[in-house]
Amino acid sequence: MSNLPTLPECGAPATLRIELYTTDSLDACAYTCAAHTPHAVGALGRAGLDAYPIGLGPGVSRPCGHVFVYPTGALAAPDDLAHPRWCDRDRCRLRGRHCSRARRVDTNRAESSVVEVGLVRALHPAAETMVSLSGAASAVVLSVGQARVLRYRLAHLLDLAAVGRQR
Repeated sequence: MSNLPTLPECGAPATLRIELYTTDSLDACAYTCAAHTPHAVGALGRAGLDAYPIGLGPGVSRPCGHVFVYPTGALAAPDDLAHPRWCDRDRCRLRGRHCSRARRVDTNRAESSVVEVGLVRALHPAAETMVSLSGAASAVVLSVGQARVLRYRLAHLLDLAAVGRQR
């Protein structure tokens, strides 16, 4: 079962590939931009993985945060893995963790930025479900508790904004 930590995923074009090894076996590759490489390598090391950043091959184009888990490696999830009800199986296989479909925060009007929200959870049994909030430039991953508090804070701010418009 996978013990991949949550890695940064800004979506910018990756400049490095990080090869992930367990017991002398190449088990996965993570792709990052230069800004997120130190954080990703540190997180992977803390998870007990040997991480080796190398350059991208010619013609390889991946977004920052993309992870490919080799199906024959030690990090691959077993086929009978119980997926949460919200898990998008294709994204799960691609990312090496449970991922819901990204839901666009859409107001049905032209907006200056696109925001998407979804659920993520690592494949290991003790993993906590997190809320991923991403925009054009970056992504923020929140615990479910933080997302709950954010919901109340946003409701309060929206109420304040409505009161301000009435005056």
